[in-house]
Amino acid sequence: MISRDKIDEWIHEVEERPSSAGLIIRYIANRLSELASRDEELAAQNIELLSGRKVEEYESRITSLEYQLELLKRQLGGEVVLPTEMPSPTPIQEMINVLLYTPLGQVLRVEMDPTGLAPEKAIAKIAVEQPLDGIQPTVLVTSTTEELLFIFDSGRTVRLPATHLPTSNAEQLDWQGSFIEEPRIKEELAVIQPIAKMPIYETCIQASRRGYVKKMKTSFFTSHLDEDYIGSGVKLRADKTCGLNFANKDDLFVMVSQEGYIFSMQAERLPTAIEEVIRLGISDHIVAAFVASRKPSILFITQNGKAVHRDTSWLEPASSFKSKGQAILSKERREAGIRIVGAAPVDEADWGVFLHTDGILSAYKLNDLFARGSVVTGQPAVQILSFSVFHMPEIKE
Repeated sequence: MISRDKIDEWIHEVEERPSSAGLIIRYIANRLSELASRDEELAAQNIELLSGRKVEEYESRITSLEYQLELLKRQLGGEVVLPTEMPSPTPIQEMINVLLYTPLGQVLRVEMDPTGLAPEKAIAKIAVEQPLDGIQPTVLVTSTTEELLFIFDSGRTVRLPATHLPTSNAEQLDWQGSFIEEPRIKEELAVIQPIAKMPIYETCIQASRRGYVKKMKTSFFTSHLDEDYIGSGVKLRADKTCGLNFANKDDLFVMVSQEGYIFSMQAERLPTAIEEVIRLGISDHIVAAFVASRKPSILFITQNGKAVHRDTSWLEPASSFKSKGQAILSKERREAGIRIVGAAPVDEADWGVFLHTDGILSAYKLNDLFARGSVVTGQPAVQILSFSVFHMPEIKE
């Protein structure tokens, strides 16, 4: 704001020192230019408001914020209620949900009481003569309150609460009776990603199977969720989406390849455009991507059931992109055909669920698995296809 007193001050200054007139005129010209620019912005905003475009944008933002608030409420068990004279409700025991899904969009959900889990025992079995029939399933353990994002390799997405998936009989798992989120033409289901805790993180990191990465602000990512499309995150035709992770800037992002090469880097340093961050061999691909900063150890599982764990401090963050990565397997083991089927950040109190090639699902306490050194597969020909780590819910008395 240019006041009348300010104008009088400038006139007096010019009368006293005429040489200052040029400087004062230049300041006034710059200020008028700023005001003209601001006037144009306000005029454009008025046009958007009159046309309804701005209203639609605000409504979209409000809808996105309401969705994120609902996710947080679901994680916290609903609204906060002040104590009253009414008797307290009986605590509900949180259930474990084991999901099996395939690239064809088939999903089996088994809901389990954590008090009934027996370490190193079969907890479910796919009950068909050839349980996997050439399909590569993935196992995911999540909670009943989780929100699931189905991500297709085209970049299309579908959001579903875990409870919207029908439950299956653990003793009679059959793909014929599975829930199907059907892919469109030339699509495959790449990954199912839990997203309920998304609002508490600053950044979303998208990784591909060929080692390409891009990061985006979570607020930007949620705007894409509203459109049910987040992009494929790939540059190469032979590449596919590997997964999503949510992180804060100081978190350590990690990717692990099938041949045992590891890329790690602080989330803040990751590229905002799709870029190759680890250079993989022609036959290699990423099998796991995660944020490691909140767990003390990393667990690696090979196809023959060997369990290798390292302290998180063992990781050597990359100083640049397109490096070969840090190795977890020796050259001899790679040449012998040993491959990594998955990796995850863990602590000793965690559990793991393992999918075997004979269709068996088994559960392990990880501190027992660390001591044993391997997952029991029953027969030499049986291998591990996939595994998922979870923290045991608190048992309610």
